[in-house]
Amino acid sequence: MKKIIWLLLLASVCTSVEAQDRTLYEETIYNKPVRGVEHEVYLGDRMLIQQVGEWKECITPRKSYSKEQGGWTGTYKAKEPICKKDYKSKYYLATYPNAFSRNGDNKVNEVRWVKKKGAYSLCQCGSRCVFCIKELNEDDVEVGETFIYKQNSFQETIEYNGRSSDILKFNYSEFTGGFAREAFSREFQVDLSEGNIAAYKGAIIEVIDATNIQIKYKVIRNFSSDL
Repeated sequence: MKKIIWLLLLASVCTSVEAQDRTLYEETIYNKPVRGVEHEVYLGDRMLIQQVGEWKECITPRKSYSKEQGGWTGTYKAKEPICKKDYKSKYYLATYPNAFSRNGDNKVNEVRWVKKKGAYSLCQCGSRCVFCIKELNEDDVEVGETFIYKQNSFQETIEYNGRSSDILKFNYSEFTGGFAREAFSREFQVDLSEGNIAAYKGAIIEVIDATNIQIKYKVIRNFSSDL
């Protein structure tokens, strides 16, 4: 019990460090969720995930928008971040083609998010700005630092697979390029009659409550590659 209390105190310190240690535009390892904070997920949901990528300044539309202009259609996808390439960038750049012509061509245009005369607008800008979605308010777009996962990089996850009596079941998986590595996907179990701490691949989880469809938990330590 003393060891568990010590780990929980250490987690609270690490959580405050995590919140401050966020360097933009540098490749880093990102662990979700935050350690030492209670979380709840349901059957089949990911409890832990570790990815490689960068923190960037981004705008994320809360819903989709599109506008036709000059034989082209400009789009802004809901919940898809549009981010600055680096500190010097004036505009944001989508991670997907955001302009399509009638003959099937597409391209990625830089995006401007600006406030003018009390209202906000989204525009795609090059030599001039087009496909402007006007009369938006600040709540229509989420603005802030966002973690952008590096395509084709390695990631690890733990999912909740339910409960049978005192046995909790979890599934650990490794992914490369978005695809699961079959040899590195396996189930592991925790017997609550022997304690409420789950440990696997360096990750340590405190189970607060669990049913067959949901689990409440805190992450004490992330995957070993974070150490």
